[in-house]
Amino acid sequence: RIGVELEARARVVSIKGADFDHGMTRNQGAAALPDVEVIVFLVQDAIPEGDDCLEVLAAAALQPEVGAVTARQLAPRNASPLTRATVARSPMASDAPRRTGPLSSSVLSGFSARQWRSMLLLDSIACAVRGALFRQCEYRQAAFGEDALLAFDLLNGGWALAHEPRAAVRHGHEYEPALAAERYETDARFFRERFGLAVRPSLAQLAKGYVAGVLADRRWLIAHGEWGAPGLLGDSSRLRWAQAKAQWRGSRGPLGSLPERRSLPRPEELAA
Repeated sequence: RIGVELEARARVVSIKGADFDHGMTRNQGAAALPDVEVIVFLVQDAIPEGDDCLEVLAAAALQPEVGAVTARQLAPRNASPLTRATVARSPMASDAPRRTGPLSSSVLSGFSARQWRSMLLLDSIACAVRGALFRQCEYRQAAFGEDALLAFDLLNGGWALAHEPRAAVRHGHEYEPALAAERYETDARFFRERFGLAVRPSLAQLAKGYVAGVLADRRWLIAHGEWGAPGLLGDSSRLRWAQAKAQWRGSRGPLGSLPERRSLPRPEELAA
């Protein structure tokens, strides 16, 4: 694999597996780049749609007051119905442009942890960050949730986050219930420890999440002509139960607090 990348004149930065960190490793890769206007981050299994995907994504990151932009996410073409239903429900799958911010300090200071979670609309599966800004902030050290933390920092720095549906990537995972549980528990633990939010704090919330997930699957499957396929109802029930239960488990334990705010150059300062 590395040989192919070298033939394509890509610069390869190698690290030991034990040294991998979702934030620091991305910083290391970005540091190896020349002085560029925009840095695009992609995971290895995000497949850009069209020849101009990355160009469109990079241009969107240079809109006035925008600090970072996320590409639209579409399920892989051969994905199962439940994977397609899961990807389609993500805010990153929207076919409409979106802009979050910039927001004043007084507005941001009034946000609860749950409100903050809904605002952290940045996904490093496929995103672009203004280069001069990224060099002064970078990702925080994070075993998980590096993009949510960067979104928090950018919003607090007076920047906006954008969603550019004209730039799309194919990405999605075929999670079995056990693997889905691991992923969703990690996500819930991250928000509990790093933002002070219990995503599913009670058994009632667990049940609510499970029912909502199964009903959302049913609506999507009916709308796309997939309802009634053998085994799908049982698969949906097992998957959504595993996800909701994992969120409940990850929500148990002491609550952390919002991250400390970092000093970033504001849009008017960077433009000066």
